[in-house]
Amino acid sequence: MKAMVVRELGGGWVEEELEIADPIGQEVLVELKASGLCGSDHMEMSNEVQYPPPAVLGHEIAGVVTAIGPNVTEFAVGDHVAACLVQFCGKCEQCLDGEPGLCRSPELTLRGDDEEPRLKDADGKAVTQGMALGGFAQQSLVHENMLVKLPEDMPFAQAAVLGVWRDHRYRCCPQRRKSSAR
Repeated sequence: MKAMVVRELGGGWVEEELEIADPIGQEVLVELKASGLCGSDHMEMSNEVQYPPPAVLGHEIAGVVTAIGPNVTEFAVGDHVAACLVQFCGKCEQCLDGEPGLCRSPELTLRGDDEEPRLKDADGKAVTQGMALGGFAQQSLVHENMLVKLPEDMPFAQAAVLGVWRDHRYRCCPQRRKSSAR
């Protein structure tokens, strides 16, 4: 698949062909139909904050499910989805209490070091997915906890920014967290 890759900090994006793995566990493969550009993408491209190069950034995404891992329970092939940049396990006390932004084990949404990377370049080397999404690509391989099902008539471009809106709402309006998480 084609993706825009940051190879070096401050070096901009380079279009490359990447290999994307098949979904395992609770992963969902999404054919991206829209991806928004956020100011944080520019910051991540210029300064190593958390996602070392080579990396595919982009966290405002929406698309159609094309494949699912064997443990996926919330989605099916053909579903329209948007992503949220909050990584959460869904099992710890904070997640179960409606506080996914305070998850104690967000790394459970990623592949382990002993597993094949989600993205590889032409040389077979791992490529980082920014915010576990890597949305500046034709496809994204995402843990199901980071997705929300959309109505089929919702435009993808508008849906792509919902995940960021949801995150900001949770961070800015703590009194709404518990009531909207139930």
